[in-house]
Order: sequence, then structure tokens, then C-alpha cells
Amino acid sequence: MKIKLLLLVSSISLLIAVSCTDQKNFFTKIGLKAQAIKPEVQLTSKTLGRSFSFLIVSDWGWNGFKHQQEVADQMARTADTVDARFIASCGDNFQVNGVESTQDPLWMQNFENVYKGISLQADWYPVLGNHDYKGSPQAEIDYSKISRRWRLTDHYYSFAKKINDSVSARFIFLDTPPLIDEYQKKTGEYPEIAKQDTAAEMKWFKEVLLNSTEQWKLVFGHHPVYSASQKHGNTKEMIARVKPLLEKYHAQLYFCGHDHDFQHLREKGQQVDYIVTGTGGEIRPNSTNEMSIFSKSAPGFSVVSFKADSIIICFVGTDGNIIYKYSRNYR
Repeated sequence: MKIKLLLLVSSISLLIAVSCTDQKNFFTKIGLKAQAIKPEVQLTSKTLGRSFSFLIVSDWGWNGFKHQQEVADQMARTADTVDARFIASCGDNFQVNGVESTQDPLWMQNFENVYKGISLQADWYPVLGNHDYKGSPQAEIDYSKISRRWRLTDHYYSFAKKINDSVSARFIFLDTPPLIDEYQKKTGEYPEIAKQDTAAEMKWFKEVLLNSTEQWKLVFGHHPVYSASQKHGNTKEMIARVKPLLEKYHAQLYFCGHDHDFQHLREKGQQVDYIVTGTGGEIRPNSTNEMSIFSKSAPGFSVVSFKADSIIICFVGTDGNIIYKYSRNYR
């Protein structure tokens, strides 16, 4: 019996060793520092050390239902722990039909009364999702004039922040629904889509990237460029219009939602990391493809932290544990 037990333990140890070695070799080969984390690892201030941090949440607009409230509660605890500077939202802020006005009761039911933690009273920088366009996207923009923390000042916008004395980051927020052909054809369902000047947006996006002198260039939108999800997956319009600019002007990261899972993808031979973090409310089954580095279906949000010339991205679950951790340099 003891011999069988020893053989079993040895076999398991060998499998673990091979698995870890293969994973290490894979990430070393493609130059990434990525790691799937054991569930018991809690994200704390010690995890990140001294850093400039912010949170990302997407597809959260469920009036506190689905997983929205538990995600919001953990966001508040984590934001306090890591001293988050702001919160970015990758759209679908109001399921299922957006808001009608700045006085719509959904502002209280879906935003103010859900994200009520003191640490979440920081600035929110959202983008518009396709469900936001089923209502009044202008009402979400106008709410910035009423709310102290809601900072959706236009359909697309950009700002820079200093990380330390020598490193700065450019944050670029896109309006992706008008770029999608499917929505352009559904004028009854998305009445404001066809009114948007997508050529002007792409011209603006190119100029912002071209003129950016910051070391970091982070881009946010609702729709994925690449996604392994079987629900939506890759977005051909984003591949055609956004991807070439990301690569040409050396943006390091593109963050999005739309697909309700956690994903990290990278195209072979390219330097742009694609992060899907559409897990703020409802989750769907995940899947992988040839570009997948990590994929998981779980409610939660992302924490992004700058440290000198590196960045750390953590997928965080509703228990505050790190699901996945990834780091890279801007060079």
C-alpha cells in the first residue's frame, strides 16, 4: 500500500513539474511574464507594492442583479486596498436599453446605489457599449455635468497621467459601436449610431496616437479586436480599422468588454496585448483559440498597476483573489 501511495505521489509530482516547466517555457519563448494564480492568493497592497493603480469593469449594468452587486462590493474593498486612482468602464453600462435621460431612475438603481463604496467615489472614465446606444448615449455624456465622478465627457476622449518623474501614460477611450456594420443597419434599434462620424473618430484616434509622447499608450473600447469567445469573438471592423493603428503607433494594450469573460490574447509576432474583461455582471462560458494566453469565465474586474517602466494586470474575482496576473515593460 505504501509503495502504491509513493508511486502515485511521484506521478502527480512529475505531472505538475512538466506542466509548470511547459508553461514557463511557453511564456519565456514569447517574452511574456504571465501566470495563472492559485485561488487562495489575495490581492493586497503588498502584491503590487508602491504603484499607480486603477480598476477596470465592463458589462456591469444589471441594476444590482446577476453578479453586479457582489463585483461592486469587492471592487470597493480592492480599490481601498490598492489606493485606486480611478475606475475605467468598457461599456454596456446600462443593460438592456441604456438610459433615457440624466434623470432616469436607472442612474440610482444601477450606478449610484450599487457602486456606493467610499473608494469608488473616485473618477469613472466610461466608454459607450452597444446596449448604451439602445437608449440615449447623449444622456450618459450629459450626466458628467451632474455627477462629480462620472467622466464620460464625449463619445471619445483622451487624457494623460504622470506615473512618476520620468514615466507617463496616455489613456484613450474609443466609441466602438458606430464602427460596427451590424448596428449601422439597425437604425430602429440603435437610432443614434448612424449619426456618428466614424471617419472623424478614426482621424482623431490616429492623431492622438501620433502625437502622444507618453511611454505608455492604453486604449479602451467596448468591442474586442480579438476574442476567443463563441458568443461574439473577433470583431472584423475593429481588426480592419483599430488594430493597424495600435500596431503602427506602438500602443501596448487594448482593453474591452462585450464578451462576458476574462481573456488575454496576443497575435504572434505583434506587441499589442488584448485584454477582455467583460465580467462585471453576467458571465458566459469561455473558450480559447490560437492567440489565447489565458481565458476564464468568472465574475470580477481587473486591476492595472504601473511600477516604474512596467505594468501589472490582475484579473480579480468576487472573493478578492487573483485569478490571473500578467506583467510587461513598455519597451
